[in-house]
Amino acid sequence: MSHTTLLTITLLLFGAYFAWLAWAMRHRTRVLQGRWWFFLRAFFPNWKFYHAVGRPPRLHVRGQQASGEWTDWQLVYPRSQRALWHLFHNAPVNLALNHQNLVDHLAADINDLPEGGDIQASVTYPLVARLARLALPSEGAPYQAYQFELRLASPRGEAPERMLQSPVLAA
Repeated sequence: MSHTTLLTITLLLFGAYFAWLAWAMRHRTRVLQGRWWFFLRAFFPNWKFYHAVGRPPRLHVRGQQASGEWTDWQLVYPRSQRALWHLFHNAPVNLALNHQNLVDHLAADINDLPEGGDIQASVTYPLVARLARLALPSEGAPYQAYQFELRLASPRGEAPERMLQSPVLAA
């Protein structure tokens, strides 16, 4: 395929994408519903932190060992130490920010959930569940089950508020 053909196809795809966005904005509602709308989120971060100052959601996870004993709840993405090198290359923190963005989207989906709705039917829930499973500490015996929580952290040092606790999930 020639360079001109690839450029034409790329421009047509970009044009179709922006035409779709324009159509979606004309038919906008407060919350876009549906599995396919979720994929548009990949292009835009969650900007809800500009609307109100509040308690940010944090992901915690614990695992159940073969003996049946549960580990303590652990914060999945604590703040990392800063270094001068991070000004130029900071891939691990960028990945952690991407994961936190997914947690923020789950918190937004919980807040937008209609009365009697099931958050487990959303697209973000299984993604965060998988993220929590991968975040289990690797040291020690393998886990047979795990559980995750979304907690709203307090900037003033108050006790966090539980937003969501998953059922026990097989590891």
